Amino acid sequence: MTGDQVVFANGIGKTYRAYARPWDRLRELVTGKAQYQGIDALDGVSFQLGPGESLGIIGENGAGKSTLLSILSGVTSPSRGELRVNGKIASLLELGMGFHPELTGRQNILLNAAMLGLSEQEAQQKVPEILAFSELGDFIDRPVKTYSTGMAMRLGFAIAVQVEPEVLIIDEALSVGDGYFQKKCMDRIRHFVESGRTLLFCSHAMYYISYFCQRALWLHHGRAEAYGPSEDVVRAYENYLATKTASDVETQTAVRGPARITGLRFADRPCGLDQKPFEPQQPWELEIEWRAESPELTMHLGVTINTVNHVQVCSFGSHQDAQPCFTGKRNYKASLVISELPFTKGEFSLYVYVLDEKGLHVYAQEFLPAAFSAASAIYKFGFMQVDHRWSTTSSPVVSEHGSTPNDVPVEVEGPEAIECRP
Repeated sequence: MTGDQVVFANGIGKTYRAYARPWDRLRELVTGKAQYQGIDALDGVSFQLGPGESLGIIGENGAGKSTLLSILSGVTSPSRGELRVNGKIASLLELGMGFHPELTGRQNILLNAAMLGLSEQEAQQKVPEILAFSELGDFIDRPVKTYSTGMAMRLGFAIAVQVEPEVLIIDEALSVGDGYFQKKCMDRIRHFVESGRTLLFCSHAMYYISYFCQRALWLHHGRAEAYGPSEDVVRAYENYLATKTASDVETQTAVRGPARITGLRFADRPCGLDQKPFEPQQPWELEIEWRAESPELTMHLGVTINTVNHVQVCSFGSHQDAQPCFTGKRNYKASLVISELPFTKGEFSLYVYVLDEKGLHVYAQEFLPAAFSAASAIYKFGFMQVDHRWSTTSSPVVSEHGSTPNDVPVEVEGPEAIECRP
């Protein structure tokens, strides 16, 4: 491990012992013979991070993500391999981990601060900031066992970010809690990354991985399936998921937040596969209506078009197109316009999002599994028609003696270009 590395992992592996019967442990102790079956949760995982770098850890459930984060956090030890971490580590893994249920929230702040290496004076200085961020109010002086899961997440995240660690490790714990506090956490993570500190972030939300992390590690059955720039690894992982026959039903669940989508239709027809199919190069206009709880809310719109078998085709975001935020009202209506629809055939689904001012946090989501179809008058291969041109060059045939057949001289002024447009 060099001096400019914060995290160095080389060949990390973790094997758990699985006993078929409770008595097998005693039999193993008496006989000295192994009575267990070894299960590899991790096998040969390697990566390294420098100051200011961030790593996203992705993979399906059971891939070994939580095991790896537990090893990095010091909760458990690797069975093999080498791991070194320079600097103070703060982690947010399972909700309530590191909390004493009988102690109050305030007492747990001091306990966790001490576990992270802060002196009593330093911990006391951090308490007001932690209280302000967690927004727990009078609950801070009540036992943690009386907290809801969202309240425990608030306290855990507030402690993790306010102790100013060199390395921050976050698991899927942020998936609980209300939308307001989730957005607050995402904004703080963004500030943490921009301040030049090291982040390890585990999430099933690929947008967050791409946004926060420079590199990504895809775990598959405990092994590193891919490791590199987050854009490349996320693309490979999404392609893998798209080829699976079973779709993820959870992605179709509407998100409830401070905004609500109230209407979706096309300018000339309702949504649905029972409507007339769109023709190639035909104008396509999706009208979106939504309502915000507060006129002070600042929002952007996002739209994703997928095939009905969950292959992502294209996406649009008003924040990515440098459009101003929507704000100042409660009821809104906007349209996404494609002047010439490129699809030649197929059936398509729609995801429509109301996002925050950074285009990061989802305020509202609507999924239409059978939104529209496209059909061409003539059969064409593929489901997209891309604007293109043909360019060819032609010249006279020259014999091996350097002249044209019959020794007829031909003047060549230059190549001829032929262009064809659809």
